[in-house]
Amino acid sequence: MRPTVRGFGLVELMVAMLLGLTLVLALVQYLGSSRDSWLLQQQSASQQQDARYLLGRLARDLRAAGGYGCLDLERALPEGLPLELAQPVRYESGVLSLVTAAPAQRSSSQPQALRAADFGARWLLAGDCQRRVALGEREALTVLPGDWVVPLRQLEYRQQGDRVQVRLNGVGNYETLIEQVVRFVPSFGLAADPQSPGVVGRYQSDFGDADQARLRSVRVQLVLGAGIGTAAAGRTRDLAFRQVTRLRNRPDGQRHD
Repeated sequence: MRPTVRGFGLVELMVAMLLGLTLVLALVQYLGSSRDSWLLQQQSASQQQDARYLLGRLARDLRAAGGYGCLDLERALPEGLPLELAQPVRYESGVLSLVTAAPAQRSSSQPQALRAADFGARWLLAGDCQRRVALGEREALTVLPGDWVVPLRQLEYRQQGDRVQVRLNGVGNYETLIEQVVRFVPSFGLAADPQSPGVVGRYQSDFGDADQARLRSVRVQLVLGAGIGTAAAGRTRDLAFRQVTRLRNRPDGQRHD
């Protein structure tokens, strides 16, 4: 008598297919979740790098604001300084404006006519640090052998939509530095009087022209949106950063104690 051979029944086949399909769906969901997590980690790392770049650049520019080396601007313009130079740190209508100096350099052994545009700057400061000091914006300066030459740049930072942008020397279009910005807000620490070195009270959202001599530090709050463009968007927290930079120079070009 031949043995009876049995195959899979319809019910058994359907159960096996259901189990296989369940395993496949679970695997797909796991891979999708892992991919979203990886993308979010990559984006978070990229945003942290963007934040370090922006805050590092701002700190460098803030520390350099108002520093003109040995050249005395009040001697160059006894009738008064231009507003931008008298107030090297300003915040108006959401724009943080800074006047910074490039490294000073010695002139050549021959007299020459130089313009600020030759250095990619808005103003040019030149002199011998003793008796002669000259300041030029569009006009050429006659620089004598051995003079110190200091190019002065104006930088304007602002938030436009979800971007932080910068403009050089007050002309042309703003250029984007970083994107996916939720919040970019500077605030300002003031001393009790122009002679006091430390900040008194809370940081302020703005300050007046008369407060320039009391400005001691700038705090920048930066918030970047996390998970933008991924399936995890809306389920993660934004990335928040805060940096405080102490100013080194007074509006007259001297250094703080």
